[in-house]
Amino acid sequence: MRIAAEVDQETFARKQTELRDRLASITLQLEAVDRSQSELADLAVKVVERSRALSEKWPTADCVTERRSLEIVSLNRRLDDVSLSPQMKKPFDVPVEGLLVPSSRGDMTQ
Repeated sequence: MRIAAEVDQETFARKQTELRDRLASITLQLEAVDRSQSELADLAVKVVERSRALSEKWPTADCVTERRSLEIVSLNRRLDDVSLSPQMKKPFDVPVEGLLVPSSRGDMTQ
């Protein structure tokens, strides 16, 4: 279009700058998504390692460590008659089911 003189120099330069800025913004967003996926994978590995080590550390752990471990793995505790029953967190449900991400239109996608 520019060769046929349909677009003047100023319009061309403005549009070129706009597209370059848009490309830079999208590239930044892409890098952030890649980084967050990598961090999620690292977190999943840590969860698995922690859960494996928990059974070994529990018998010798002090009260503070036991409480912290319970807070990490249990969502809530429920009193059933005379027993305290934990409701366990399911850390791998989020990667399987997917995160709810609001789109730019305001509706929720999965």
